[in-house]
Amino acid sequence: MKNRSKIIKIIILSGLVVLCLVLTVFVLIPFIKHLATDAGRIAVQEKVDSLGIFAPLAYILMEATHIVLAFIPGGPVEIIGGVLFGAFWGVVLCEAGILIATTIIYYLVRKFGKPLVNTFVSEEKFEKFRFLQDEKKLELITFVLCLIPGTPKDVITYVVSLTKIKPARMIPLVTIARVPSLVSSAMMGATLSQGKLLITGIIFIITAAIGVAGIFINNKVTSVKNSTKKE
Repeated sequence: MKNRSKIIKIIILSGLVVLCLVLTVFVLIPFIKHLATDAGRIAVQEKVDSLGIFAPLAYILMEATHIVLAFIPGGPVEIIGGVLFGAFWGVVLCEAGILIATTIIYYLVRKFGKPLVNTFVSEEKFEKFRFLQDEKKLELITFVLCLIPGTPKDVITYVVSLTKIKPARMIPLVTIARVPSLVSSAMMGATLSQGKLLITGIIFIITAAIGVAGIFINNKVTSVKNSTKKE
């Protein structure tokens, strides 16, 4: 049964990798080339304007969906927000999606428990953050982890929802902590939509460097916490 479950997960993950590659080659790259021209940028903006209120609502739904599913990378979605709505409104709409998704995750996990978490979070990732189940300074460490670039924030949201933390504390805390990582992605999208490819590239390099450092810090923090728990 376990082997069958692993095979299904491998097939799903392989399918997602192929899908991401296809979307990158046939959608993302052509879209970026389209934004490299004045005519292309004007066309995109006119299309967004023509959709009225439905454009931001659809974007909020897309942001919330990728967080609830957990295994879908959020960076591209957040960059698209900057492209379509600018840096400021891109962040605002992202935050709205995060608020909705975090609320959904919290109450779904409360109702269905660990079996639901297992659906969206691998056992390996769950074990990495299991220390949160017994963390005395839960709110502080959750905020710090969500603040660090490169941490799997959606996974953390699922794991923390299994604890006794109150929704009035957790939901705003997680939503606010994700702002810094959103800003860089939205700025990348905004400068990309303006044709400022050099600035976009610089922001990307800086963000990537911070992300690598964040992954290192995250691994260090989780390693120390897990070691302490075992002792």
